[in-house]
Amino acid sequence: MKISSYLRRVEALPFASLEILGAGGVTILAPHPDDESLGTGGLIAACLDAGLPVHVIVLTDGAGSHPSSRQFSKQRLVELRREECRNGLSKLGLEPDKISYFDLPDTKAPTSGGEFEAAAARLEETIRRDGSTSLFVTWDKDPHCDHFAAARMAQAVGKARPELLIWHYPIWGWLLPRSKRIERPAPEGFSLDITPWLDKKRAAIACHASQLTPLIDDDPDGFMLTPQQLARFQGPTEHFIRRQA
Repeated sequence: MKISSYLRRVEALPFASLEILGAGGVTILAPHPDDESLGTGGLIAACLDAGLPVHVIVLTDGAGSHPSSRQFSKQRLVELRREECRNGLSKLGLEPDKISYFDLPDTKAPTSGGEFEAAAARLEETIRRDGSTSLFVTWDKDPHCDHFAAARMAQAVGKARPELLIWHYPIWGWLLPRSKRIERPAPEGFSLDITPWLDKKRAAIACHASQLTPLIDDDPDGFMLTPQQLARFQGPTEHFIRRQA
């Protein structure tokens, strides 16, 4: 079916309560610092208010957003983006010890080989240790290599732990050309009304100033979300696609 039709069906997924996640905890796998707030900020706040444990894993170091900046060296940018992530998640109620940073290179997260297997094993161990029954990860059709790598790791963990519920949240997938076709069955999953936590989510997103404002102004090719792109993630609903075999 066309992407336009598929995404309309994602937006029409039925609303559900957090009971759909089961009694265990929730692990969020974010390819970059900010994906967790953009795609699952409401979910995180809702889970914490409901007493469900949450652990956020940030896959890459985020240093690829402004690679030519002289003012912000790679290490300074890594530290800044980690601080933004930590501050954003604190707005949602998450404690710093519930955030893990895998620090893989931004734009170069592996999809196979030893480094991939090590990261997948670390992800599985974190899920096992936390007792998580749901894993949320970016959509494997998101047009970004790190988002695909994150989804691939989730898939690998899912094969080892078939009882694990895996849910995808689109980020850049929302911006795919609507005429593009996708070879998938109709999506299954759920929508979550995040109205009670929307202010918290917006506050969390705002913490990522390096991605939203000209804070880093010496890299003409640096990344910055446009207001139109940002609007996609500031509404009262989040959508999650159930991984299908």
